[in-house]
Amino acid sequence: MGSVPERRHTVIIGGGVVGFCIAYFIASHPRYNRETHAVTVLEASTIGGGASGKAGGVIATWADPSCIAPLSYRLHCELANKHDGIHAWGFRNVFCADMDAMGEAVGHATFEESHSHFHSHAVSAPSSSHYPPDLDWITPDKITSYTELGCPENTAQVHPHLFTTRLAELATERGANYILGSATKLNYTEDGTKVKSVSYARKGTTELMEINASDIVIAAGPWTTNILPEAPIKESRNHSIVVRPRKPVSAYVLFPELHPKIPQKRIPPEIYSRPDGTIYSCGPSDTDVPLPKSTDLVEVNPEICNRIYGDVSSISQAMREGEIITRQACYRPFVVGRARDIGPLVGPTGIEALWLASGHDSWGISNGPATGKVISEMILDGKASSADVSSLDPRLMLQK
Repeated sequence: MGSVPERRHTVIIGGGVVGFCIAYFIASHPRYNRETHAVTVLEASTIGGGASGKAGGVIATWADPSCIAPLSYRLHCELANKHDGIHAWGFRNVFCADMDAMGEAVGHATFEESHSHFHSHAVSAPSSSHYPPDLDWITPDKITSYTELGCPENTAQVHPHLFTTRLAELATERGANYILGSATKLNYTEDGTKVKSVSYARKGTTELMEINASDIVIAAGPWTTNILPEAPIKESRNHSIVVRPRKPVSAYVLFPELHPKIPQKRIPPEIYSRPDGTIYSCGPSDTDVPLPKSTDLVEVNPEICNRIYGDVSSISQAMREGEIITRQACYRPFVVGRARDIGPLVGPTGIEALWLASGHDSWGISNGPATGKVISEMILDGKASSADVSSLDPRLMLQK
């Protein structure tokens, strides 16, 4: 008689882009057998309700960290080709650039607030050879410098919420499932060397339930420390707006540095034109409001959103004449205690069967697929083979 196949249950805490990329790549792995291997994603509130649904959505080979960014870009392209990402989640290749521009500091300091006279800046617009002629929705005489970061050969974009929710559907089609419920604690063996289950409360209830697991992956982003307090993960809030201009604009992702007429004020927004005809823009980070219990409790400050609109509309007539259709905020997770370009924490924690995939900072959408791919290899093959992620090993930080 043949041996009975080992039954496995991988529980992924966090239903954002990273969590569902992990579920998708486990369920797509050659060793995966849906008859003997259950995959459950545990999400506290809404699929893609955090930064996974409210980020900009640029993906690039040149993103941080370099150990997974090229792999993740390739996987994004493969996913788009395989699952009609152009129509399903707005995948398209784009130009991306750093840009200096003279803004008006709308919504920030005024003459009365600063007690300072506005200073004129005699800066002429660069020639057409310095910036693309089809970037006609940014006022030309506002641009003082344009530096290309990426081109359609190495840069693309997706609509984060559409990408995350479609990945969730594709993962469930392959055998994964999800539960709307908040993880409350991890349960360990008596000697504390191995994790064995996770306790949780279904959304809208307080009754605690338990899921036994052969492996648990924490992909909870800024909420990571709620379930693993020792993880060196912190959070930062970002506001963003979505504007619908009167007519579609050309495909660009822009990281402008605005130089208002008050020299001491510098406002760094990000601007993304999208295939659906809208323009997304996010503003600087803030730590004014502590992290709430779940994504559906994130506070949105309308004044900050209006400032973002004022800043970007001061250099774009298309945005100034457009309609703000969304004002939103989210928290992004970053790793404390090391340079941000080193990347997230991805891999084993030092506790048997407990894995970590968190701290992706601004590159969660971009690096979600590579994270899912290498975690699936670690769990099912015993090691990551698609990329050398030794620099992302959580044990480097958890054991400090």
